[in-house]
Amino acid sequence: MRLGVLSDSHVTSLSPELLEKLRRLNLDLIIHCGDYTGIDVMHQLQSLGNFCGVAGNMDSGAIRTQLKEKELIEVEGRWFAIFHGHGTFFLDKGLKNKFKGKKIDIYVHGHTHRLRKEKKGDIYYLNPGRFPSMLILNLERGKEIDIETMTL
Repeated sequence: MRLGVLSDSHVTSLSPELLEKLRRLNLDLIIHCGDYTGIDVMHQLQSLGNFCGVAGNMDSGAIRTQLKEKELIEVEGRWFAIFHGHGTFFLDKGLKNKFKGKKIDIYVHGHTHRLRKEKKGDIYYLNPGRFPSMLILNLERGKEIDIETMTL
């Protein structure tokens, strides 16, 4: 399974060229970690197919009524914890507290605008950085995760 992870787009909409680039990546799932800024960005990403997103601290009430602050999803036997972040959440302890009591394989977050691809023990901590930077995850059940960084 091929996933695209985005965050911190901070725009009102995506250009047709960017949407076409995303479409050509043939992603099975798009994850956005918040701070779309414009609701059109959320709708454009949803129009590309399977989508999971969370609201960020800069997102409008219109986005917040449609998306949660955090999501927990299972993909190819791995549990993803998705959260934007605010304040000092990005300390790993704060991130773990958001999903206390859950078995998490991969934490995916935004907010800091800093790329992060880190593995501690068996747990991954990922942040795609600020859009148009993104992560591509290739997942196959029972195999190591392949993580690519790219700029649209």
